[in-house]
Amino acid sequence: RILRMKELRACRKCGRVTTELKCPDPQCGGETTLEWDGYIYIIRPELSSLAKKIGKTTEGEYAIKTR
Repeated sequence: RILRMKELRACRKCGRVTTELKCPDPQCGGETTLEWDGYIYIIRPELSSLAKKIGKTTEGEYAIKTR
């Protein structure tokens, strides 16, 4: 099944992108929203200066901004 961008949600707390109503990250568990902008995929956070700058330590897909 191919997901369209409008079906994707982002966690209001950590920004993780998902299709679930709650964040799949067990340390977060925040509510998700359909209202988000921008998209970044972090592959190796320990080597990424961008991941360090935005405070992400876990590999994954993140929204840049949520509303």
